[in-house]
Amino acid sequence: MGVMRILGNNAVMMTLSFITALALGGFPSFSFLTNSNIAMITLVIMMSISLTNLQLRGLKVKDHAVSIRRAFLLSMVLASGATVLISFFFQGDLRDGWIIAAAVPSAISVVPFTYMMKGDLEPTLVSTAALYIIALAFTPLVTLLFLGQAIDVGILIFNVSLLIVLPLCASRPLRKLNIRQDHKSAVLNVTFFILIIAVAGPNRNIFFSDWALLSMLLTAAILRIFGIGLFWNWYLKRKNVPRKRRVPEVLFSSHKNTGMAATLAIGLIGPAAAVPATICAVVDIAWMIFLSHYLFRDEPSP
Repeated sequence: MGVMRILGNNAVMMTLSFITALALGGFPSFSFLTNSNIAMITLVIMMSISLTNLQLRGLKVKDHAVSIRRAFLLSMVLASGATVLISFFFQGDLRDGWIIAAAVPSAISVVPFTYMMKGDLEPTLVSTAALYIIALAFTPLVTLLFLGQAIDVGILIFNVSLLIVLPLCASRPLRKLNIRQDHKSAVLNVTFFILIIAVAGPNRNIFFSDWALLSMLLTAAILRIFGIGLFWNWYLKRKNVPRKRRVPEVLFSSHKNTGMAATLAIGLIGPAAAVPATICAVVDIAWMIFLSHYLFRDEPSP
């Protein structure tokens, strides 16, 4: 019982994940699994578990056109635009890293976190899938405009297939198992624990070396994530938007795919370019704890 209580507490698991990432520096080298591979596998598992609560029969994409449009404006206009502006305060590989962070779509974990915080899951899934399809053109365009080189579309197609299509297929047999909700929450927390170690661990040196640079990066990430997210939640509350809609919109406005950004940055530029995405991943941990245990905790479930 004690173990399940710990595994079901996302704040404890997120905090422990960051401490473990700093201690281990990521997972040790395996013959066939890199930290990037491990991150992808955990994202697939998180998506598959989250989608077990979604009824696909009768799902009509056209019914969610407004949600798709709002998700695009929040993730690829508001969040990406703010990230591009931040990039001009840095130089060299760090600036390029911020550009790549701006070019990627929202995090795939928007879906499981929407589920965990009792947001509206169906339009969130449809919007996320749409954003990843849009990213096939958006991401190469942004990197071409600001870096002078476009990311290979083949890599993005692979990511869309792996992170959207595969979990959708895997969730159907999992749905028939009728897994208990507390067990789902525990699995999601464990996979997120592993994800943070794989993403934040390999770049842990930034947290122990240049404190002035670290302060600048943390300030930029906090402004981009907390600043935009809190502003959008405040705006939606003034408009009397219900909780189930606010949860995914706040996530779309603040939660970028830092795992993908770090992976692309290393492949396109080098390890130093992955530092902005790593810092954002760490700030995201605090942001998710804040959202789930403060901003959306005391509101009634839909």
